Amino acid sequence: MHTPRSHSLLFSCLLLVAGASALAADPPGSPYKVGERLGSTPGKAASDFREVKWEDLIPPNWNPADAFKGVDLAKMEDGDPRAMDALARMRDVWANAPVASSLNGAAVRIAGFVIPLERVKDEVSEFLLVPYFGACIHVPPPPANQIIHVVSDKPLKNVQTMDAMWVSGVLKVSAGESSWGRSAYRMQAKATAPYVFPARK
Repeated sequence: MHTPRSHSLLFSCLLLVAGASALAADPPGSPYKVGERLGSTPGKAASDFREVKWEDLIPPNWNPADAFKGVDLAKMEDGDPRAMDALARMRDVWANAPVASSLNGAAVRIAGFVIPLERVKDEVSEFLLVPYFGACIHVPPPPANQIIHVVSDKPLKNVQTMDAMWVSGVLKVSAGESSWGRSAYRMQAKATAPYVFPARK
């Protein structure tokens, strides 16, 4: 897990969860912006899997920003102990984020960005799936209920970090730890497909 050097990065994490623009710089040459999320694309999904959105993985009564009520990050300077306290609070709240138990055992299809965990030559069998570009890489990890640890039935070839992908499989509520962050869900992937980004206007 990467440690932010200032309150601005902490604030950017909150903006990402809220769906706003990120404050981190976009990596050069990338088709995506840091914090960008994927939407639905044309094409029929396999009938055995229903499409879900990342918001569906969050219980409706939980808001990750609730822990920061009364905290004005904009007034804090770099290295402010209050900002460090807020960061520690964020990590605790997000690491223990509640799950949508109704999805436990559900056959679902979801689009996200890939962070390979285990690579053998050019094949990846395990990876994290995250909801927005740059999560865990350019900015700290999102809440645990926004990270899925995926184990693929078939190794994926030539998959790169932050590739956009559709993943279909059975979702389980199962906590996991990795060097990139804590996940609250695990999926046994039955099918994967590249996500085709719609043409920008």
